[in-house]
Amino acid sequence: MEKKPNNNNEAMSQLAIAIPLATSTRSERHTPTANTAVGPDTLLLSRHLEGDDSAFVELFNRHNNRLFAYCLKMVGRSEVAEDLTQELWEKVIRLRQQPKSIENPVGFFLTMARNLSLNHLKASARTSRFDDLPESAHPTDDLRERSEMEEIVVAALATLPMDYREVLILNMYSGYGFDEIAVMLGKSPEAIWKRASRAREKLRAEVVKRMGK
Repeated sequence: MEKKPNNNNEAMSQLAIAIPLATSTRSERHTPTANTAVGPDTLLLSRHLEGDDSAFVELFNRHNNRLFAYCLKMVGRSEVAEDLTQELWEKVIRLRQQPKSIENPVGFFLTMARNLSLNHLKASARTSRFDDLPESAHPTDDLRERSEMEEIVVAALATLPMDYREVLILNMYSGYGFDEIAVMLGKSPEAIWKRASRAREKLRAEVVKRMGK
């Protein structure tokens, strides 16, 4: 079970209420057309854009933990990851002011989480802080119980190219399946499976190399 960050669902709902629905005069609505295959997230986002605060809270509850875990593995500090996920959801709220059609909400959220994380890393002049992280998928700042092998695995993970590192983070730490990751990244499940397989091979080789030092 993932540890939830200390974001307050009620506060986020109040934040959504505080931002008014855009007073656009454009005729287009943001509910998908009947002939479009839509998932629950697309419908929830459409409802949110139309002013339904309960839809925003449901989106938050469905995705916040895994987006938090992703940011945590990217930036290495839980307090920073909390700030980034908070900023992400504030951006989602502000979409009401300039609504647009989003067919892949989870991919859209992931792109925001990635950009926010990378911007933070650039701003703080760090390339990675994976060495500060526990290997467990359960987010925590307590590093005292981390084993030597976990130290090696986490350090090795930081050496992988971003596309390989990201797919492992999404699968191993955020808990997304390959089908979900494929939708997020706009790839086929087979392509994601192959990328994950190569990533594990590279990770294994790097771990073996580090163990031999």
